[in-house]
Amino acid sequence: MKTRVACLFALFAFLAVLESAHAAPADKDCLACHGEKDLEAATERGKKLKLHVPPDALKGSAHEGMGCTDCHTGAVSFENVPHAPAPLTLGCATCHEKEQRLYTETDAHGKGFKAKSPHAPYCNGCHGGHQILPMSSPNSAMAPLNEPETCGRCHSSEELNKEEDIAKRNLITRYKQSVHWQALKEGKHAATCTSCHSAHSILRSDSPASTTSRSGIIEVCQRCHLNEAKAFKAGGHGRTLLHGNHDVPTCVTCHGDHDMTSLRGRAGDARTWASTQVCIWCHGNERMMKRYALDTSPVDSYLKDFHGLTQRGTLGSSATCADCHDAHHSLPSSHPKSRMNISNRGAACGQCHGQVSPSFIMSFSHKVAAKAKEFWVQGVVRNAYIIIIVLTIGAMLLHNFVVWGWAVRRKLAAGRTAATVRRMTPFEIGLHAVLFVTFSVLAVTGFMLKVPDAFWVRWLFSFGVTEAVRSLVHRASAVVMTLDFAFLFLYLVNNPRGRGVLFELLPSWRDLKELLGTLRFYRGKSGDRPRYGVFNYAEKAEFWALVWGTAIMAITGFVLWFPKSVPSTWPGWIIEVARTIHFYEAVLAVLSILVWHLFMTIWHPDEYPMNTSWLTGKLTREEAEHRFTPEAINKMEPPQKQA
Repeated sequence: MKTRVACLFALFAFLAVLESAHAAPADKDCLACHGEKDLEAATERGKKLKLHVPPDALKGSAHEGMGCTDCHTGAVSFENVPHAPAPLTLGCATCHEKEQRLYTETDAHGKGFKAKSPHAPYCNGCHGGHQILPMSSPNSAMAPLNEPETCGRCHSSEELNKEEDIAKRNLITRYKQSVHWQALKEGKHAATCTSCHSAHSILRSDSPASTTSRSGIIEVCQRCHLNEAKAFKAGGHGRTLLHGNHDVPTCVTCHGDHDMTSLRGRAGDARTWASTQVCIWCHGNERMMKRYALDTSPVDSYLKDFHGLTQRGTLGSSATCADCHDAHHSLPSSHPKSRMNISNRGAACGQCHGQVSPSFIMSFSHKVAAKAKEFWVQGVVRNAYIIIIVLTIGAMLLHNFVVWGWAVRRKLAAGRTAATVRRMTPFEIGLHAVLFVTFSVLAVTGFMLKVPDAFWVRWLFSFGVTEAVRSLVHRASAVVMTLDFAFLFLYLVNNPRGRGVLFELLPSWRDLKELLGTLRFYRGKSGDRPRYGVFNYAEKAEFWALVWGTAIMAITGFVLWFPKSVPSTWPGWIIEVARTIHFYEAVLAVLSILVWHLFMTIWHPDEYPMNTSWLTGKLTREEAEHRFTPEAINKMEPPQKQA
């Protein structure tokens, strides 16, 4: 008997020793290596990985009190490093079975992790490593205020956006501009990343089952905005969306996705223009409206009405689209529950205007067809006024042109009978005429390209001035103008009179003296106005500005006409810089002509109704003696005697 007991005891002792040999190692066994501060290893991609774990790594965490192998599971051997024959794995599923199943079976991250995507996070990628804190802790990586930074570690990466075909950018930056983030910072309950995308079953938004799909987002928003979501589902947009039509807007179409904004926002006393723009995106889209037998006339009508004008302007306090049509429960005016139904319109208008009469209620309609039928008197009055305005203003312009023409003819007649001084030769007159015509044509055809929606551009288009015609005329005029300047250059260099003209056009200190004297005279500080040389300071400034401007326009115009001629060694911004210079130089030239040259030759009191020398090449001797010094008059040859 004693022998049997001894054998049984020995057997138990042997089994105990055998079990201890295969028991999981204690934490001290793990820390024997991982307690070394310099312990490192290289990942499969060659990245250095710090493996040091302090003894108190789990202190204060949600896993405090657990051992290393409670989480790090797998076959452990200390004879071969690292942990052969199988690597350790995180056994989160031991305690978090439901979350692990969702992550593995449905989550985009889980599927990516299973496919060994370098961007897909595992549990510790979001929740942290040894210092995982309870979700209720404000310091948790997944606490509401910390979620953007946690998710942003990956979703702020441009590499991730490209490799995973994520089209939207700056997600975290935009989220931190939203009303949700602002509410979180104020200590209020508001949506975070996981509120909309879920936590462990995240799907791409193009998946029908995704919480952020076009129809799924309504259910997500409904968790916090129940009344608005119910109204949207019952409205025209919501019903259409839930029937599978994705042309209609969802919550994020109007409010934004990550940068959610309130369309009730104000800038000072003005409501933001955004509350109207979101409706115009679709209802101002002519192609989309035609798809549903609608048109954009309501948008055009609104923008021309008092409400639309003040929204576009500085007041911004008048009704937006949503104020009248209900932002979420929008219905056609024929629907009995629509705010704009004839039976409900009084109450809708009364929100701003108080008690209103039936006439006031019927005084406005967006629908052009309805206006033409119901407000035909308005159309008659409008057309009558257009006719009256055209006839009245046209008669005034005709009258004034007749008076101005008489003054020009009288001045021309006086020049034919009085003693004259030659100001311009016929050749110079011709050069100026060509310059006048080509400059005018270049200005008109150039700005046609920049303002294609202007009424005068559309009017010219109706006469056949298409883009092909415009570009041909513009370039032909540029060539003629360049040739005109080439002839001018040859004239100024080779012709004796031309060389004299060029010499007189050179700037001198006398020009500054003339400028200061002129300003003193017109300010009443001097009784005598200075008399000028052959060309005064204003004419010299105009000439050299014209030379400089024409050279600039010719060079940049050539680059734009023949962009392929730009050498390949030049930087890529050359063409865009040429385009910018060409446009703004044109603006400067046209404004200079309108503000400076026309004043000096037409509206100047001494020149009115017009300096006629550009037509005749002559000035009367009286005009010449009033403006120029005797020396200058002697240079304007040949002097003409009285007929």
